[in-house]
Amino acid sequence: MQKNVNSGVNVIAWSDSYCIGLAEIDDQHKSLVDLMNDLWGAIAANASTQECDRIFEQLEIYTVAHFGAEETMMQALAYPNLAEHRLAHREFVQRIKRERAGLQAGQRLGLDITHFLRDWLVKHILVNDRAYADFYEQRSKPSGFLGRFFSRFRSNELTHG
Repeated sequence: MQKNVNSGVNVIAWSDSYCIGLAEIDDQHKSLVDLMNDLWGAIAANASTQECDRIFEQLEIYTVAHFGAEETMMQALAYPNLAEHRLAHREFVQRIKRERAGLQAGQRLGLDITHFLRDWLVKHILVNDRAYADFYEQRSKPSGFLGRFFSRFRSNELTHG
């Protein structure tokens, strides 16, 4: 991914408050922020249609892959809000596709797309993604006294055995 062309002014600045505690997902979210800033930079610099389309293509490909990874993890966890989360992902991808199609048809990109992307991603991370991360964390913790006791025993056995 190349750095954006807007002299360091970004539409979204990564904040550690966006971390959900799953390192791979957090890294993917950082990459999405970078792509959104690349798009912002291209729009602000009045870049060519081809350059904006290239960034949109990267954003679409990366987003689909990222959402697929999240959904696979949620499915493996039997996350109860998977269908709702999947729908939000689909709507986001459809918006990207509509904007890209408009760009390819000769429409100019407005700043509203970058604001939409920023607002959607931040809210989605802070609310929806944090919810499945919390669910994952709760599922990973042994429940009850005996579960915690035997979990520690197994951990000690594995490291000392």
